[in-house]
Amino acid sequence: MTMKRIAGWFFSLVFVSSLVVGCSTDPSDLVKVKGDGVTFSEYFKPFDHLDEREHVKFYKPIPIIESDPSLSEKMKTAVKTIDPTKLPFRADVQKVYLVTSKDQNGKVRNQVQVSYFSEDEYGQSDDFFIISVTEADKNPLESYDITDKVDSVGNVIKKEQLTEDLSIYQQILTTDSALLYRYYEETDKGIEVVGTAANEFYAYYEGHIYHIGYSIDREQNDEQMQEKMLQTVREYITASTSPQ
Repeated sequence: MTMKRIAGWFFSLVFVSSLVVGCSTDPSDLVKVKGDGVTFSEYFKPFDHLDEREHVKFYKPIPIIESDPSLSEKMKTAVKTIDPTKLPFRADVQKVYLVTSKDQNGKVRNQVQVSYFSEDEYGQSDDFFIISVTEADKNPLESYDITDKVDSVGNVIKKEQLTEDLSIYQQILTTDSALLYRYYEETDKGIEVVGTAANEFYAYYEGHIYHIGYSIDREQNDEQMQEKMLQTVREYITASTSPQ
């Protein structure tokens, strides 16, 4: 899969100091905005507890931009985006969000959302592909063997291999119901959490929780497309390794 690197002052400030070297920092040069709520996987929240984050700070999102040739190799390895031409729709709107929070011990946890949306002639978003990456101290699924074939509303769950030792879970919309999928969206009031239905992926890899959702026409999301999206997500996650 073709990858493009995210560049610019946003990630120089945030990722070099936090995701790459593992120490969190307050990105004081970013624009803080009002916000409400956090995003998390409805199905996997009993395991990772990402719905329990407190002392949340929101920052104004920025557009995804092309890479800077002067960007360090460490930076290029840690942060990547997907070539939007590989998505099953035209990505008219592309943004990056940063949300930080603190645990009960005061440790900062960074979450980044990379969003790709199509847009119709009226400016309304329809199809999307959203990547959420959140720092984690350990694999939240390490002590669990999840064998469910469907979720609580009957949609299919598949356990696939991410690597030889790690799994990735694929949730496919197969009924008229869905667990709530959440993502951040910029509004006139700040950053808000939007709830909708989506096909989802969930995995842990190299100190990060990956929660990815996409929405396209139901008829378009056949078995071939599901396999294509699984491969795209698998390659994205395993290519996003932070150097040790």
